[in-house]
Amino acid sequence: MGVHRKKKTVYTLSLIPVGGRSKPVTLLKGVPATFVIVFLLVLGLLVSLAGLVFFATPLHTVVPGSALPAHQKELVALQAKRVDSLIVEIENMQAFTQKVEGIMFQEKAMVQDEVSFGGGAGRRVYDAGIIPPPFSDGAVTPGKFTGRLVTGSISQRFKPKKSHYGVDIATARNEPVGAVTDGTVIFSDWTGTFGYTIIVDHGEYMTFYKHCSQLFKKGGEQVKLGEVIALAGDTGQESSGVHLHFEVWRNGIPVDPEAYLNFSM
Repeated sequence: MGVHRKKKTVYTLSLIPVGGRSKPVTLLKGVPATFVIVFLLVLGLLVSLAGLVFFATPLHTVVPGSALPAHQKELVALQAKRVDSLIVEIENMQAFTQKVEGIMFQEKAMVQDEVSFGGGAGRRVYDAGIIPPPFSDGAVTPGKFTGRLVTGSISQRFKPKKSHYGVDIATARNEPVGAVTDGTVIFSDWTGTFGYTIIVDHGEYMTFYKHCSQLFKKGGEQVKLGEVIALAGDTGQESSGVHLHFEVWRNGIPVDPEAYLNFSM
């Protein structure tokens, strides 16, 4: 007696073009029904996952023709403004740095002759940094600098022909250094030649304080007359001992600081 075997049902999966203008494309032929069902389920799942990934992540934002959400457009615009602002700030800082470097390291500046004034002999001790009205064309003008600078004695004078554009005031280490008048700090940092240096802009005048051991103000900060801005030291390659190298520049030209200093015996 023969064994009767149940015949398996098989299917053929084909793509039939609309209108019947071309022959059907057979994808699967003679496969079990279970396989066809599983294949269709897996295909549908993959399509669903692809759509979810596309719309639920930033991927759709990089595809041409895909619109950014409103909040992302605002964020992009805000970031663009910030970048523009940073570019402007960087350009301003570069221009400012070039200006400061030009002032600090000017080699062929047109310098004024040393100002001579009565009673010069014996004026070696700096009287607590009191600065009287500056000289202008041989006449005394209303006071420009009146603040405390530092206590000490002049060890080297203004010698522009030897590229010494200020005066050296010998003083104690970490002696307080004060701003000679109100102004804005335009440079406050380390330089290899002059060590810790701070430059204050007073409008027509600029004052330089070099070879400091410590700085208390940063670029852009406002300072008041007599306010301590640094401590005296001996930093930098050009320093041969503890002192304050002090310079006064008027309209971009170094002038003799002793014309603006008051001394006592």
